[in-house]
Amino acid sequence: MKTILFRSLLLAAGLLAAAGLRADPALAGHAGLKGQSLGADDIKAVLLGKKVTLGDARVVIVIVKAGTAQDAFLQSRLAMNTSQFQNHWRRLFMTGGGTAPKLAETEEEAAKLLADTPGAIAMIDSGKAGDLAVLSQ
Repeated sequence: MKTILFRSLLLAAGLLAAAGLRADPALAGHAGLKGQSLGADDIKAVLLGKKVTLGDARVVIVIVKAGTAQDAFLQSRLAMNTSQFQNHWRRLFMTGGGTAPKLAETEEEAAKLLADTPGAIAMIDSGKAGDLAVLSQ
């Protein structure tokens, strides 16, 4: 009986921990972008470099080198993973069709770049957005 109870408690703890690790992806941006609302088509156009301004600001894309929230957001909105997204931007940059995105090692570093760079956007966990503008979840 004790073994079953112990295993049940261990399973419950594991499920709670996994739920806490789940990323809630959001497209976040510089605080100056608050009030901007982006539909699915606008998000796709901005992330693929077809729309280069939001309001009065020129868009600066920040890519997190390895972010679970970014992967989830890209998969749901563009049917791409981070590697495919980076390759898309490399091609645009090399052909003169866009400005190279800024790279961040972590979501925390990306959030700092967003706070410091007008027009910057990134796909991060909404829990890490803080005072940043959340443009879409």
